[in-house]
Amino acid sequence: MNELVLPAGKVSRQWIEAEYFKARAQAEELNAKVTKQQIEARLEGLANSPNGHALMGRELRSPLLREMLYESRARNLSMVYKLSQGESAEFWSDVAVPAAAIGVDGLPAQVEVKSDYVRVDTRLFTSNPYVRWNQINLTKFDILSATQQRLKASLMLQEASAWYRLVKYASTLTTGQGYTVGLEGTTAYSQSITASSAFPTSTSGRLSVDQLAQAQAAFGGRLISGPLKIWLHPQRRSDFILFNFVGPTTPGGFGYFAPNTQDVLLQKGHTGSFLGMDIFEDIVVPTTEAYIFGPADFVGLTAIRTDLAIETMKDANRFADVFAGWMDVGFYIRWLKAIQPLTTT
Repeated sequence: MNELVLPAGKVSRQWIEAEYFKARAQAEELNAKVTKQQIEARLEGLANSPNGHALMGRELRSPLLREMLYESRARNLSMVYKLSQGESAEFWSDVAVPAAAIGVDGLPAQVEVKSDYVRVDTRLFTSNPYVRWNQINLTKFDILSATQQRLKASLMLQEASAWYRLVKYASTLTTGQGYTVGLEGTTAYSQSITASSAFPTSTSGRLSVDQLAQAQAAFGGRLISGPLKIWLHPQRRSDFILFNFVGPTTPGGFGYFAPNTQDVLLQKGHTGSFLGMDIFEDIVVPTTEAYIFGPADFVGLTAIRTDLAIETMKDANRFADVFAGWMDVGFYIRWLKAIQPLTTT
């Protein structure tokens, strides 16, 4: 195909349309000349050459990397708000409810709420790998692309770890969550305002179906309605398969719905939802813990001042290609009562 040459001066709409139709005609003509046998011969030639094999391997590896490497679940569990340049990260909150956020040092802390607004500090997450020039030619795969994917995975892991620290800290703030005139000291006050402590399991070593059902129902008592989400370690996936299994002394399991649930899980191969709650797995959650979240706008938000960015450069001192990956992100738990911790011990 001929190289595109822009005309001098203003580019008219007619010129753009003419070039578009000309390119389409050239592409159709080229496709008509290439047969299936020629395409197969070309692919065979690529497969038999070192450079072609590396090219094909790189194309096959990229989607696998996107699927296999670590991804943070923090942005699935909270609202995501992207700050504009220079915007102050201040958000609406309930003055009667203590809030928590990740500070600039990466440690969670209770934040002071003033005049219905709370300020959320963002902090820098960074990763700085490099690949030496002589190493680039030692593999048939694109090691630079693989390094970039690993860098992204590292940043996502840092983000998820910070989110877990905040959730862990916030779930312990169970007192002083509000004051409603006329309800203090009553059942309505304690159920609607105060966040609950962790729900214990009835089956040691794994999540139990009665535990999840009671924890889910507790959100109604705290006036939190809407879709709920479960956040747990991937190893807890087996708990859902074993809901109907108690042991030889008590065959039959926990209820009539468990066999059907077990059958669905075995057919799908993954735990998509249970009791209407979407399940999110994350390795940063310890196997002894799990969390149920209310709707994202109740839980809090992820404030993004600068989303994941990657810069590259050639460093002659190191004789290497250097990657600088970073993002500036903050987390804020708006309502502590929208988080329900669970235990498996």
